[in-house]
Amino acid sequence: MIVSINPASGEQLATFDSYDADRVDRMVTAAVVAQSNWRWSEVQRRTELLESLAATLRDRKAELAALITSEMGKPLAEAAAEIEKCAINCEYYATNAPGFLAAETITAEGRVEVDPLGVVLAVMPWNYPFWQFFRFIAPALAAGNGAILKHANSVPRCALAIESVLRDAGVPDGLVGVLLVETDQVAGLIADDRIAAVTFTGSTEVGSIIAEQAGRALKKQVLELGGSDPFIVLADADLEVAATTAVTARFLNTGQSCVNAKRFIVEESVADEFVTRFSAAVGRLVVGDPVDDGTTIGPLARAGLRDTLHDQVRRTVDAGATLVRGGEVADRAGFYYQPTVLDHVLPGMAAFDEETFGPVAAITRVRDADAAIRLANQTEFGLGASLWTAQERASELVRRLDAGAVFVNAMVASDPRLPFGGIKRSGYGRELGAHGMREFMNLKTVWSADPAPRLVIKPDDVEVFDRGSGVRTVPYVGAWNSESNKITTGTTVFAVGTRIPLHSHNVEESVLVFAGQATAVIGDERIDLEAGDATWVPAGVPHQFINRGDGELTIYWVYGGRAVTRTMTATGVTVAHLSAADRGAVAASGK
Repeated sequence: MIVSINPASGEQLATFDSYDADRVDRMVTAAVVAQSNWRWSEVQRRTELLESLAATLRDRKAELAALITSEMGKPLAEAAAEIEKCAINCEYYATNAPGFLAAETITAEGRVEVDPLGVVLAVMPWNYPFWQFFRFIAPALAAGNGAILKHANSVPRCALAIESVLRDAGVPDGLVGVLLVETDQVAGLIADDRIAAVTFTGSTEVGSIIAEQAGRALKKQVLELGGSDPFIVLADADLEVAATTAVTARFLNTGQSCVNAKRFIVEESVADEFVTRFSAAVGRLVVGDPVDDGTTIGPLARAGLRDTLHDQVRRTVDAGATLVRGGEVADRAGFYYQPTVLDHVLPGMAAFDEETFGPVAAITRVRDADAAIRLANQTEFGLGASLWTAQERASELVRRLDAGAVFVNAMVASDPRLPFGGIKRSGYGRELGAHGMREFMNLKTVWSADPAPRLVIKPDDVEVFDRGSGVRTVPYVGAWNSESNKITTGTTVFAVGTRIPLHSHNVEESVLVFAGQATAVIGDERIDLEAGDATWVPAGVPHQFINRGDGELTIYWVYGGRAVTRTMTATGVTVAHLSAADRGAVAASGK
């Protein structure tokens, strides 16, 4: 039996029977069938689906936020922000998926293509019941994968709401199966040959079990596990900003996040002032019903979490730490704990050595920056770290911190644009960004024994340039930065010494002809070109040109494959090229 409980009151909200083996088998089969079709869908179809998911999440934001709050206790404003972040993530991958999925040309003969792995099992936690899932599913769907979601059993209503969001947004039937199953059924899912890979977010202890089971089945895993993130405050930090940010970094989501700051390591010379500022700000936090607008600290998600936290606080104080404020179970219904500040916490104490999952901050004083870095790294975890110091010394200190992410003069947070994950017992693999998307893709090396043409083609070598694509183009026509998509010449002119910034394109190929002398850097090849020379630039290969002659340099461009208009990121120049029909006409007239 799976039970939904309101942590603010302890009230039972709903109960659900676990799905039996036959129902689970049917859902996995459906996901495999749906994914076998989805993997061949056009990228535009996938990005449109992600945009629909974003719109659906926003349309239902109020309803979904209220559901999160009722089932895991997050303050309502934070729950609404969680749904918005999910929508932003979907939009990010809708925008960037085409580029992330493009083949990468490595050499003239070799390239890397990306294929989806299949159906991925996602075992997700309760603390961010929508975000943890959508940060996985957006890139997974964009990549052509399917999924089976096994959510935390304390948030079954959130799991079913996710299922309804997917359905409302138009996710193909069966492509993402949402299972209500007991924990002991997970091992069978991992061992199932139809499951291609596993992603898990949760405790280090359960992550070790997941890793063992997936490893036995030789399946790819991404594990985002526990953390005891350091928040390092050095003497040259802006203490007012550091202390204010520290409160949010620790007490967001009532302290129930892997990347909450948990150990505050402060240089001794400023420790008294930091503790005073920090403790005063903690005193302004409001413990209350999470649906109330003014509440900043809600209940912990479960009674067991509250009791474990209180035990850690008691053991830390008994070992010699100073209790600055809090340290007690709140005197009210539900699973509340008072915001707590512990000072003079040392290695060997529970609040330093263990992950504290709730509204408790542990402050450790150190003599200097070297000691701060040493203690920051003195943990089995390695998820994130926040470093507060002057920018001019930050880069050297960042290199010495053992963490998957270091935020300088800012709190640690996940961002769809950047890879997210940890080292040591905080797990392995990455989510988010291009790196996260490729975790569940096959990086396929493709080698062609028919190499690309020589880098440079002299004017007398060919009259018509043909790469075998069926489009024959005369190199000396076409223009860069022309006002219309017409045959023209002489429109790209660069003064002596001009350096065209490094850039690349994602069309199939381009042929460039030079009127004047240039040095071309294409990938890792560098060559001097004379007037009339032509060169070929593969898709995705960074390139730049330098005018090395005595006069102006003019470059004529002809793109193969398809018509395209692009804006060069480095220059902002819009590039218009010949259409396929124009190229065909030119080829005919050139014979």
